[in-house]
Amino acid sequence: MIDQFLKSGSNQRRDDFGGSIENRARFLLEVVQAVTSAVGPGKVGIRLSPVTPANDAFDPDPQPLFDYVVRELAAFGLAYIHVIEGATGGPRELPERPFDYTGLRRAYRAAAGKGAWMVNNGLDKNLAQQVLADGADLVAFGRPFIGNPDLVERLRKGKPLVESDRGTWYGGGAKGYTDYPALKNT
Repeated sequence: MIDQFLKSGSNQRRDDFGGSIENRARFLLEVVQAVTSAVGPGKVGIRLSPVTPANDAFDPDPQPLFDYVVRELAAFGLAYIHVIEGATGGPRELPERPFDYTGLRRAYRAAAGKGAWMVNNGLDKNLAQQVLADGADLVAFGRPFIGNPDLVERLRKGKPLVESDRGTWYGGGAKGYTDYPALKNT
C-alpha cells in the first residue's frame, strides 16, 4: 500500500497524499514516524522498490521520488534501508526504467543517513562482492536460500548453488523447502 501511495502511476489522489513528490511520500513518512516513535528508530528498517512494477504501481520518473524519500528517511536514524535493485522477483536491469542505485545511496548518505544500506535481487557471489565494494553495507539473498540451506557455506567455499524448484514454492509441505541437500550430503 505504501508503494502505491509513492508512485504516481497508482496514486491518483488530489488531497494532501497525492500529486507532488512530497505529498506522495507523506504517508510513508507518517508511518515511519509512528513506528519509530513506538519502538525506537534502531529497531526499524524499510524496504524500497524504486522500479518494481508490482500491482501496476509505477512511477515514470522514480529517481527524484526515491532520492527525496531516502533524504527524508535519513533523519529517522533507521536500522537499515533495504533496496530492491530491479524488479522484485524479476530482472535486475529494466531497460525501460533505468535507475541510479549508487546515486540513491549517495543521496541517503549525503543527508546523514547512518543506517545500514542493504541491497537485494538476483545476487550471486561475484555481484554481491561487487555491490559491497561499491558501498553497500549488506546484501540479502532470498530465493537462493530455498534450494541452499547452507548458502553461506556454499558461497564461502565457491561451491555451485542448487536451483530451487519453483513449482514447490508455497506448497505447504517439506517438498521443496526442507529436502534440499546440504554440501556435506552431496
